[in-house]
Amino acid sequence: MQKVVVLLALASLSACGTEQTNQSREAAEAMPASLVFDGADYKDQAAKLAHGKRLAEVLHCNSCHGDNLQGTNVTADDPEYGDMNAPNLTLVHANYSDADFERLLRKGMPKDGRDLWFMPSESYQFLGDADMAALISYVRSFKPEGKQLPPIRKGKGFLAEVEAGAIQNAALQTKRYAAEAPEDLGPAHARGRDIVRMACTGCHNSKLQGYEGFTPNLDVAAAYTPAELETLLTTGEGKSKPDLGLMKVIVLESLSKMTPAERQAVIGYIKARADRPQQPQ
Repeated sequence: MQKVVVLLALASLSACGTEQTNQSREAAEAMPASLVFDGADYKDQAAKLAHGKRLAEVLHCNSCHGDNLQGTNVTADDPEYGDMNAPNLTLVHANYSDADFERLLRKGMPKDGRDLWFMPSESYQFLGDADMAALISYVRSFKPEGKQLPPIRKGKGFLAEVEAGAIQNAALQTKRYAAEAPEDLGPAHARGRDIVRMACTGCHNSKLQGYEGFTPNLDVAAAYTPAELETLLTTGEGKSKPDLGLMKVIVLESLSKMTPAERQAVIGYIKARADRPQQPQ
């Protein structure tokens, strides 16, 4: 299916002794970044809203909820899969406190307690506090308009993927991403790693290892020069062909909205990761 983040099943937890260690590691790994995105040091409300708007673009919010945040059926082109309706946020925000919103965005847990699907909380959990506040303020800046979309309809394709363990709800996905992380390549690449974790792992998996049959391991960046990666992240054009399908859509709608400094940090990290010495198989 297209334009939906593909999710993989959460691995089983270990026995009690290991579980405590894992929980400590998860807490450390899930600590939000601080001033990773340019503009997070806003000084007034106008700058705060502008920052929230850009983050909504970079982090793919508009891809599902629409530029007007009134929601879309993300799988409208695949009725057998179901109707994955991203809700009209302009009709939701009045019923959510900032704490409710943050819990939804960081933990994948909506206020009404239902399972949430295809909400990339696994990536949003790493947002810095200033980024989170700006994103919530931006959503609240929209006046209530339009109609609310129906709850999601789980079609045969969706149910088959759940049964096979190929997808999981946002709360479980968020826990897995908190326990797993792209490789730490040191302070020089810390910013790039943080941005990648928020903007790239939704499609390329928690450690950038890719999803089989959907997205590649980003070790493929070893075949690109930094200039070629710059072209890819601004135009969506690949090295071997100009149209990379879904990747081009994501670049034009989202990743091209990164600032030059953010983009260079991402390229630096991705190249360093791809060029690192490989462990023997």
